[in-house]
Amino acid sequence: MNFKKGRNPPKPWKPGEAPYRDYLNKLTPEEYQAHLAQRRRRKEMRTTMKKVTQEFQSIWVSELHNAAWRLLEKAKDGDPVAFAAVWDRIVGKTQTIEIDNISDKPLPFKDDDLG
Repeated sequence: MNFKKGRNPPKPWKPGEAPYRDYLNKLTPEEYQAHLAQRRRRKEMRTTMKKVTQEFQSIWVSELHNAAWRLLEKAKDGDPVAFAAVWDRIVGKTQTIEIDNISDKPLPFKDDDLG
């Protein structure tokens, strides 16, 4: 189970442009070295986080499964908060928008009222 962060598509490259090279050329030698060190740290952090997520992915999935099962059991036993949580995740919250009567009235309840 691999999740990828949704990104905006990159801007199309135009021949003769090198924006990153132009940015690097504007830096002083000290700023350039600091930039390279920061890039190395970011790359190391990215690879470490990728290794951690791959290593513990099965454990996290099983724990999510266990938590969902406990929530279902609570809902089956009559816990209204658990039932509302299960209903919201399985059926989904209804979203209705009245186009002709848009007002800034607050909802008659808050999330804190559920539990």
